[in-house]
Amino acid sequence: MTTDDDRPLPGLTERLRLDKWLWAARFYKTRSLAAEDIDKGRVQVNDQVAKASRELKAGRSEEHTSEL
Repeated sequence: MTTDDDRPLPGLTERLRLDKWLWAARFYKTRSLAAEDIDKGRVQVNDQVAKASRELKAGRSEEHTSEL
């Protein structure tokens, strides 16, 4: 038997899109500005050009660089 405490809250996951994370962490004022810089190749994750849909996983250490 499971309790309500065992279930994750709706919308909360251990993964998050790169563009959403950059916006939520306030590196960019809007999510669309984050996605724009990602699309231009200005954001790298682990020395690789990233895509906006790249999923970041909780508990993993990743290096983010931005060439602004």
